[in-house]
Amino acid sequence: MKTIKGLSILFLAVLASLNTNAQEKKTVQVSFIYPVGTAGTNSVDYKNNFSFNIIGGLNGGVNGFEFGSVANINQGDVNGCQISGVCNVTSGNNRGGIVSGVCNIASGDSKGLLLSGVANLTKGQSIGVAISGVANVSDSHNGFQLSTINFVKNNLYGSQIGVVNYAKKGKGIQIGVVNVCGADDDVLPIGLFNVVKNGYYAFEVSTNELFITSLSYKMGKEKFHTIFRAGIGEHNDKSVFSTGLGFGSIIPIKDNHKLNMELICDALHYNWKWGDNKMNLLNQFNLNYQYQVTKHLGIKVGPSFKTFVTNQKENGEFASVIKMPHTLFEHSGSKYKVAGWIGFNAGIVFSL
Repeated sequence: MKTIKGLSILFLAVLASLNTNAQEKKTVQVSFIYPVGTAGTNSVDYKNNFSFNIIGGLNGGVNGFEFGSVANINQGDVNGCQISGVCNVTSGNNRGGIVSGVCNIASGDSKGLLLSGVANLTKGQSIGVAISGVANVSDSHNGFQLSTINFVKNNLYGSQIGVVNYAKKGKGIQIGVVNVCGADDDVLPIGLFNVVKNGYYAFEVSTNELFITSLSYKMGKEKFHTIFRAGIGEHNDKSVFSTGLGFGSIIPIKDNHKLNMELICDALHYNWKWGDNKMNLLNQFNLNYQYQVTKHLGIKVGPSFKTFVTNQKENGEFASVIKMPHTLFEHSGSKYKVAGWIGFNAGIVFSL
């Protein structure tokens, strides 16, 4: 992140030192590499309808189409389509379709399509679609961002999909491994690690018909949060340990009354056996009524629809890993056994 920020500051500082006013319009310009071209050293004084840079060019602006095998550099605005093998650098605004092999950099705003192999860096607002291999960076964004890292310094209005997504505030959705956003906005983070300023962080101690005790940690927002869970139980005088991952949503009903919904998948480890290639998955949907006793303390209880999938066998038969109180359905195949039932879930929630 520091490298990307440093590069953007460096490029934008260079651009800021240039004259940004294109004085005259020109239909076509062709250059080998600045200043070897049809406009020579005066190329920065012209805004071109068609610009062709065999290696790289420095021009006043584009209002149409520009192509450069290595680089296109413009001191004014770019309106239309711009394609380069390495980079497009604009000290003004971008409007249209900007495509490069490595990076697109604009010290003004960008509107339209930004497509690059490495990074799209916009000092101002970007509007439209920004797709890159490593990073999309802008002051604010309205539209869609797709990259490994999506960084919006201020307002996001739209969606981000990447490994890491950041937006200070706004309205939209983030989908990624790590999502960072503000709490008092309408950005919905969906991922494994949802880091929200003044967001929802809670510990929960719960129990059900299978496990004596389960401990969960929740992070994100009340309307959507990630759940990390571990539990312990006993069956046939042997311990059953579980590790789980899930997602939850808390919907306010009235005053201190809330609806708590959770979808969780637990991996069961029978008799403390780990890494033995045995699959024992407990999938559950919990529909809980939650009463908020205080700001930081809540209690919840409700039904839980569970399905259990196992491939663990002993002496040619499916092993009894957990004790199911009853089953709504049960099916045994040659490799897997599947069963489902309705149980219960109850817990105490400590929010931070």
